[in-house]
Amino acid sequence: MRLPVRIPATVLLAAVLLGLGGCGRRVDARHAAKFQEALDAFADAEEPDDFLHAAALYQEIIDGGVASGAVFYNQGNAFMRAGKPGRAIAAYRRAQRYMPLDPRLKANLQSALGRNAGEAARRPLIRWLLFWQDRISYPAKFHLAAIAALITFAAACTGLFRRHRRLFGRLTLSGIAVTLVLGFSAGYDAYRFQPDRYGVVVDPDVTARKGPDEGFQPAFTKPLTEGTEFRLLERRDQWLSIDLPGNRNAWIEERAAVVY
Repeated sequence: MRLPVRIPATVLLAAVLLGLGGCGRRVDARHAAKFQEALDAFADAEEPDDFLHAAALYQEIIDGGVASGAVFYNQGNAFMRAGKPGRAIAAYRRAQRYMPLDPRLKANLQSALGRNAGEAARRPLIRWLLFWQDRISYPAKFHLAAIAALITFAAACTGLFRRHRRLFGRLTLSGIAVTLVLGFSAGYDAYRFQPDRYGVVVDPDVTARKGPDEGFQPAFTKPLTEGTEFRLLERRDQWLSIDLPGNRNAWIEERAAVVY
C-alpha cells in the first residue's frame, strides 16, 4: 500500500502565496519549497551578498518556468537590499505585469527609479483607449477574453433552441464585440511583453555610443546612470541598440544592462 506524501505546511503556504501573487502557471511543491527557501534566505540576510543569494534563489524559480508577481516582486526587494537598483527595476517591471495595482510594488519601484523616475516614456494612444490595460494583470486579460468567448458561444447556442431569438441574437453580437475588444487587449499585452523587448542599465555611468564598438564617439555628453530604462531595438556582437525616452537612440555594451 502506497502511503500519501506529506507536504510541509510552509510549502503549502508558499504555494498559496505564489498563486495569490499572480502566478501565470501551475505551481508544484518543488517550486513552492524553493520559494520558501528564498523567503528564509532573505529574512536571514545581513550583507549584500546574502541578499544576492536570495535573489539567485528566486531566479531559479523563474528559470524553472514560473512567472509570478510575488517572485518578481520579492526578487526586486532582494536586489534593492543588495544595492542593485537597476536589477531591482527590471524585477519590479516584470512584477507589474501580474500585480499592476499593488501599492507596495508601486512604492518600491518609485524608490528604485530614484532620479530616473521622471524619464518614463509617454504613454501611447492605445493605452489611453484601453484604459484598463495597466489595471488588469497580464494573465487576467486572457482569462477574461476566454470567459467572454464562452458566454457568447452559450448565448448563441441558446438562441437556436429558445424563444426570443432576437434578444439572444443581440446578446450574441454584444458578446462578440466584447470578446474582440478583450482579445485585442490580451494580444496587445502579448506583443508588448514579448521577451527581450525592454531593458534597464545596471552599471553606474555607462557610456552610450553612436555604434556597436568602443571606437565610436559617445552618443551623449553625459553617461547613462544605473536604472535608466530603454526599449531594445537590436543585438549585435555583445552590444545593444537601445531607444531611450525622447526618441534618443544609442548603443551600449550588453553586460551593462538587463533585458527582459
